[in-house]
Amino acid sequence: MKRFVLSLLLMSAVTAFTFAQTVVFSDNFDTYTAGNHLAQSNSAWTTWSNAPGTSEDGVISSAQAASAPNSLYISGSNDQVYPFGNYTTGHYTLTFNYYVPSTGSGAYFNIQHILLQQWALECYFNSTGGGYLSVGGSQYNFTSPTDAWFPIEFDVDMDADQASLTVNNVAVHTWPFSYQQANTSGTNQLAGINFYAGAPNNASGTYYVDDFVVTEVSAALVGEFAVAAESVNFNVDPNSTASSSVTMSNPGTGITNYYAMVTYEIPNPNPTSTGETDLHYYLGDPYTAIGFNGDAADVDLAIGYPSSALQQHIGKTLNEIYVFLDNSIATAKVRVYDMNNSLLHPGPGEVLYEQTFTPDSGWNHIELTTPYLIDGSDLWLGVWFVQPSGEYPIYLDGALANDYSAWYKRGATWYNRFSGSSYDFNLCLGGVIDGTPITPWATVSPAEGTITMGGTEDVVVTVNTDGMAVGDSHTANLHLYSSAVGNSEEMLPIYLTITDVSVNEHNQVEVSIYPNPATDYVQVSSDEIQRVEIYNMLGQCVFSQQYGDTHVVIPTSTLAPGSYAVTVTTCNNQVTKQVIIK
Repeated sequence: MKRFVLSLLLMSAVTAFTFAQTVVFSDNFDTYTAGNHLAQSNSAWTTWSNAPGTSEDGVISSAQAASAPNSLYISGSNDQVYPFGNYTTGHYTLTFNYYVPSTGSGAYFNIQHILLQQWALECYFNSTGGGYLSVGGSQYNFTSPTDAWFPIEFDVDMDADQASLTVNNVAVHTWPFSYQQANTSGTNQLAGINFYAGAPNNASGTYYVDDFVVTEVSAALVGEFAVAAESVNFNVDPNSTASSSVTMSNPGTGITNYYAMVTYEIPNPNPTSTGETDLHYYLGDPYTAIGFNGDAADVDLAIGYPSSALQQHIGKTLNEIYVFLDNSIATAKVRVYDMNNSLLHPGPGEVLYEQTFTPDSGWNHIELTTPYLIDGSDLWLGVWFVQPSGEYPIYLDGALANDYSAWYKRGATWYNRFSGSSYDFNLCLGGVIDGTPITPWATVSPAEGTITMGGTEDVVVTVNTDGMAVGDSHTANLHLYSSAVGNSEEMLPIYLTITDVSVNEHNQVEVSIYPNPATDYVQVSSDEIQRVEIYNMLGQCVFSQQYGDTHVVIPTSTLAPGSYAVTVTTCNNQVTKQVIIK
């Protein structure tokens, strides 16, 4: 098996939102103590692997300054980053001053569309004067001094997809910002700027930076997201279907993309085996062992399965996670992660479950103490460990990775695939699920789309009650994810009641009250509910509320266990039924 070392460096993204004609951020480095590290002095800055205070972190210097007394000194293994927060709209300028000593090898900076994965441009400076911009697969030369301060301005209008660079007050080039450094096909997104200790001909750069300013020239076009409904309610006969629309709106100034998904409340999963299913992407045996350069650090590895791939497994549980490691790892944890909003922050989310184990060399199979329920969400499973310096504990196969098969985190931010290296392969990681699935009874359409500025869009929730009986009740959740920064997710409960709600021989509307016995809540369904009252056995009214709906949910967790009379007043009659509270 081949062994390689992989130099992968990460940074954490910082979401920012500003208004037109404002300075988003500025730093002249003058309030810091000379000799200190920048990211330790100001958390708005970071390093490429999110390691403030290490050798990656630039140093505050008083040796040179465009505006006295200090500047940022970049040399050696410094790898300074300012994260913009993935701007995709708006017009911005970045200005800063550069000082390139003639005694060094030169200087460098890059700007990125997608952190670690997609470079927007690279700019190199010679120690003898001048340099070149690399963008769109071409180079554009410019002149600049050495041993003297000179200004640099980068202008980017993402709404017009246009960028320009000016060096020492002379325009260098204008181009579509969506170009990458090496080609003309990229992402129209501003993710970060990187002051790396680089120089032409792969030399180590030495230079100074001062008076760094980010300005918003014109307001970004920002999509917003709102949903008026609070729940989706169904009272449906057995063996039938019904649909209900949910309206989403976008009162913002830009477009908003959305994604819809249904998850299920399953209070009593059935553990009866229907045959184990192995979830993994790797093909064959481990092929490559890789690791991160630098000091020992936390590492998370994960693979994911989208909701669409798990519909036939809803109601089963994840019972085992397995991973190929070696015994250089002292302690590790298998983990299950929440799903993130795939429109804003793709990949795994917060840790929902973890379990410690001591790795052996080779395949490690960890049976989960508490099996994890498959409820219709995206499933993310993985492993955490501290990688010792100089070790190669991450194992990959030899087949190309996909968008779910190789996620990793070293620091604060998840990244998709090791595509910044030569080893864009699948993680040797998987899981085992088993149990008896439920039959998914709700669908949503369309599952994704776009809401124009000031527009509305409907999604339709459809339920199917095949095989269900009168009196059954079920709950699911409609998740509506959006690309709106201020409101990226709305979740609406879906209540399904199997009733035979019809007019009886006395022209009175039937009323359904469930569950019975109840614990935390009771649900009431009828043609038109005007009031619900609950009385204890002493005849005292312990709950009274007016409504104007066909379905209501009443909390009962504060009621003492016992028997109660629930009186429901509808549009043309009044019904009282006994309910037991446990």
